[in-house]
Amino acid sequence: MMRAYLYAEGVVVPRRRVRETLNRIDPAAAALRWSQAVARRTYYVPFPNSLWHIDGHMRLIR
Repeated sequence: MMRAYLYAEGVVVPRRRVRETLNRIDPAAAALRWSQAVARRTYYVPFPNSLWHIDGHMRLIR
């Protein structure tokens, strides 16, 4: 969100630099944001394209 705000103001900053700066300014809030991150699953599939997720756009299939 901060990076988008800076970009809208015409300031181009790398994502890593914004993250480091926010962590330096308020480490407690940064830790809280990271603790609420969604854990991703690790999948094992025998070959590519063998696992698909249905996203609710079944109306597109005819």
